[in-house]
Amino acid sequence: MSKSPSARRAKFLLVAALTAVVPALAADPATDPAADPAATVVISAARSVQRLSEALPHTTVLTRSDIDASQAIDVLSLLAGEAGLQFASNGGRGTATSLFMRGGSNLQTLVLVDGVPLSRQDTTGQVGLEHLMLDQVERIEIVRGNVSALYGAGAVGGVIQIFTRGGAKPADASLRLEAGSRGLVHGSAQGTVALGGATALTIGVSSVRDSGLSALDPKVFSHANPDRDGYANTSASLKLRQTLAPEQILNLGWVHSDGRLDYDDGSSFSSPLDVHRSRTVKDLGSLHADNRISGTWLSQLTVSRQTDDALYTVVGPSPFRGHYVTTVDSLNWVNQIELSNAWSLTLGLDRQRQAIAADDNFGTDFRVARNLWAGFGGLTWQSGAHLLSLHLRHDVVAGQSAPNSASLGWAYSVVPSLRLTASLGNAFSVAPLGYLYDPFSGNPGLKPERARSAELGAQWTAAGQRLRATLFRTRVAQELDFDLSSFRFGNIASTRNRGLELSWDAKLGSTTELRASLTAQDPVDASTGQRRLRRSRSMASLSASQDLGGGARVGLTLRQAGERQDSGAVSLPAYLRADLSAQWDWRPSLQFLGRIENLGDSRYQTAAGYNAPPRGLFVGLRWTPERR
Repeated sequence: MSKSPSARRAKFLLVAALTAVVPALAADPATDPAADPAATVVISAARSVQRLSEALPHTTVLTRSDIDASQAIDVLSLLAGEAGLQFASNGGRGTATSLFMRGGSNLQTLVLVDGVPLSRQDTTGQVGLEHLMLDQVERIEIVRGNVSALYGAGAVGGVIQIFTRGGAKPADASLRLEAGSRGLVHGSAQGTVALGGATALTIGVSSVRDSGLSALDPKVFSHANPDRDGYANTSASLKLRQTLAPEQILNLGWVHSDGRLDYDDGSSFSSPLDVHRSRTVKDLGSLHADNRISGTWLSQLTVSRQTDDALYTVVGPSPFRGHYVTTVDSLNWVNQIELSNAWSLTLGLDRQRQAIAADDNFGTDFRVARNLWAGFGGLTWQSGAHLLSLHLRHDVVAGQSAPNSASLGWAYSVVPSLRLTASLGNAFSVAPLGYLYDPFSGNPGLKPERARSAELGAQWTAAGQRLRATLFRTRVAQELDFDLSSFRFGNIASTRNRGLELSWDAKLGSTTELRASLTAQDPVDASTGQRRLRRSRSMASLSASQDLGGGARVGLTLRQAGERQDSGAVSLPAYLRADLSAQWDWRPSLQFLGRIENLGDSRYQTAAGYNAPPRGLFVGLRWTPERR
C-alpha cells in the first residue's frame, strides 16, 4: 500500500529537520557540569535516588526549567513529544485522553503524584491525566518499560511520576498571566515562604479558561452538536516542609484540580440537541517522612488519601446523569540499606484500599471496595564497570490471584561515556473495580494481565549531551479490553509490541539546547496480527531552543506521528505538527512570552471523528523576584 501524500510530506519535513541539527553533534558541548543532562538526579527508575546516567530503564527527567521553556499549560501538552508516549484525545483541552506507553493500554502505565499512585476505579481505564495542570509541577520523571517488580500492577509499560513544587527554595515566587486564541485565559501564582529556619510553606493556585472548539467532525458524525466545547480548570497545591533534624524531614502535601468540560459524544444515542457536560474534581493529600535511621539506612514512609469525583450530565432528548467517586487510601514504605561499598538492599511495603461509589441514574448504582497488599525487595551489586540488579515483589489483591513479579537488570560501562544495558522481567495488571462489577459491562471473571518483557540498550554521555537507544519486546497475555461483540469487558488472548526507542538531549555551548526522539514499534494483537487501535508504528519529535542575545530566546518543536487504525476500519493519516515559542527577558524578573501552537495549521485527529485544535496564538508574561 502506497503512503498518502500527507504521510510522505510529514516524514520528509521531519527528516530534513533532523538532518539540519545532526551536525551539531560535532559542536563543542557545554563544559559546565551543572548543564550536563547526565548529572541529573532521578528517583523513579529504581525507587531510590540515583544519577540519571546510572538508571537501567530508559528514563527522562523534565525539570521546572524545561516546563517554563515549553510554555505548556497542562501535563499532556508537555509529554506529547516524549519517546514511546502517544495520546488519543476526544477533542481539545480537558477531553478524555488515552495514554499508550510503548503501545500498551491505559492500564499499563502507572501515574504517580509525589510517590502516590493515581487511581480511577470506573470503567474508563484512565486516571484523568488531562486534568493535571503544570503550574504546580516541579519536575516529571518518565520511566519506560516494565518496572512492575518495583511498583506492582499498572507498571507494565512504565511509570510517569509528577513531583509538585515546594519546600526546598525559601522566598521563591512566580506569577504567570496569558491569553490567546479560542478565548484562552490563564493565570497562576506560586510562592514559598520560610516560617523559621526549619519550616517552609509553598502555596500555588491557577486558573485556565478555554472556549475550545467543536470537538466532533460533522463529516463523520452527522448528529454532532456544532457548539464549542469549552474547558475550565481551577487548581491549587500546598506543601509544608518541616525539618525535624538533619536528614529527618516531614512533608505535608495537598493537590487539588477541578476540571469542568463541555464535550461531544460520538455514540449513536446522541442528538444534535444534546448538551454534554462533565466535572472532575481530584484531591490528593499526603504525609511523607524521610528519615535517616543510620548512616547506611534511609526510610521513606508515605500515607495518603486521594479522591476522584467525576460527574457526567446530558441535557436534551436523551438526558443522563452519571456520578462516579473513587477513593484510595495508601501506605508506602521504602527502605534503602547500604550493605557495603558494592551491595545495596531495598525493602518495602505497599498497601491500598480502593473503593468506588457509582450511580448512573438508571437504578443500577453500586459500591464496592477491595484491599491490596504487597511486599517487595531488591538487591543491587556494583563493582567496577559492572552493575547487577534483582527485584522481587509479591502482591495480594482481594478477589483476584495476582502473580509474583521479578526483574533482572545488568549494565556494563565499556568506557566512561558508553554504557550497555540489558533486562528481563515479568509484570501484571489487575482490572479496575468498574471492569469487574459495573452492572452493564462488568465481568467478575476477569483475570489479571500477565506480561513478559526484555530490553537491550546503549547510552552515550558527554558533557552536555546524552543519547539513549533501547530495543524492547513485550508480550501481554489475558490483556484487559472491552469486547464490542458482548458489550462486556474481557481478556484478549495475547498482545505484543517490539521496537526501538531513541532519545537525545544536548546543551551545546551556552546558547543552544536540542532534544530529539524517535520510536519505531509494532503493537499488534498476537492472535490476529492486527495493529492495536490508535497506535502508530512510528513517532518522532525534535525541539530546538536558541538564545538570540539581549534576553531573547526562540524555540521550535516538531512532532510527527505515523498512520493509525481506529475502530470501524478507519485509517487516521500521519501528521506533522509544529509549535513556535519566544521569550524576551525585559528585566531579570519579568519575561514576555509568546507562542504559536500548530504553526502550519495541520488538520489531524488522534481519535476518529474528533478534531484536534487548529493554529492558535498566545501571549503572556511571567514574573519572578530578582535574586540578590
